[in-house]
Amino acid sequence: MAVEQLKALLQLLDDPDPQVQAHLEEVLLKAGRQAIPLLEQKWLETTDPHLQKRIEELLDLIQLEIIGQSLYEWRLSPEQPLFPALMAVAQLRYPSLNLNKYISAYRRLIHTTWLQLPSHGDPFEKLLTLNRQLFVQEKFQPELTRPSAPRYYFLHELLDTHRGNSFSLTILYYLLASELGLQVSTIAIGSRYLIRYFDGNLHFYIDPYQRGLVLLAEQLKQILHNIGLSENLAHYASLSHPYLILRLIQHLEQAYEREQEYDKYELYAALRQRINLQL
Repeated sequence: MAVEQLKALLQLLDDPDPQVQAHLEEVLLKAGRQAIPLLEQKWLETTDPHLQKRIEELLDLIQLEIIGQSLYEWRLSPEQPLFPALMAVAQLRYPSLNLNKYISAYRRLIHTTWLQLPSHGDPFEKLLTLNRQLFVQEKFQPELTRPSAPRYYFLHELLDTHRGNSFSLTILYYLLASELGLQVSTIAIGSRYLIRYFDGNLHFYIDPYQRGLVLLAEQLKQILHNIGLSENLAHYASLSHPYLILRLIQHLEQAYEREQEYDKYELYAALRQRINLQL
């Protein structure tokens, strides 16, 4: 639809007729990204709080449609790269997110870590190098005060502040290790996330939330025994990329509900429901 036609339709935003509003919503959803700057401009031009609220609802709906479709296409892709999907989930909350800024920050971390890797080191040595780079040189650290606050689940926030919770720190660790050719996977034990390395000979775990603490398989079994969980490590399956994205959305949904930010809670609940329907 032409921009002028969309602008003309936006004059109907305050029309009380439900049918008019339903038609307007349908047209704007089809227009997608094209409608966003026009709605944002309309929001700036009005001083009516009810009209501003309606515009915000429409912007959320459009963004939900865009992100939902993007994740659907991503899930159908054979590669399913995790980083762009994480950024897509963040864009639902932060539509104006500067993707290039965070791609550059992420690539810089990969490059600086790669420069430190021993050329002929075994995987254990290389992961220890990754530990030093992240937690000593770059000073990434766990958020201890409010780790379940929504912001600490977002990867871009972690790249900005160098503070994260168990999920975001483990995801970043997993991404970097994978980019550096280390065959690791991510597992969840309750609300804690760990990195697993297993190649038939070496078998150990890394806890990024404890600044890269290394646990041998037997040590982890003892911890699980002490807290009354299954000691059979095969019970803790590696998490696929689609499942990690679904877990991120669930975490955000719960976090926004705890914070009583119900508009954001409903947005991520709607995204989760949409993804569940696509599975």
